[in-house]
Amino acid sequence: MWNELVEKSKNDDKLYNLLADKKVELKNNNLFAIQVPNIYFDSLLKEYQTQILGFLREATGNESLQYKATVVTEYVEKKAYMPREKFDELLKINPAILSLRKLFPDIDF
Repeated sequence: MWNELVEKSKNDDKLYNLLADKKVELKNNNLFAIQVPNIYFDSLLKEYQTQILGFLREATGNESLQYKATVVTEYVEKKAYMPREKFDELLKINPAILSLRKLFPDIDF
């Protein structure tokens, strides 16, 4: 049923991107949960709420169907790009590098 809604929304790029690849699960007969990556997607869901619920209510025959959006943030690993950041990362791995740095003070990270 969710896949039907995604397919039907292909002509509206904004709605399609909102619905595609989202994890959806039925909590009970009247509630389904959608996991979204940030609050922007949650606000977009509210914008399209009438259209989404209208289709799902018609498809299921359940007029009391509701949804709950849950913002799920994924941990993004911070990478060291600058020389100082790289040095600090190496220092965490091997603290003896600090003594080597003190031995050669003219070398910049």
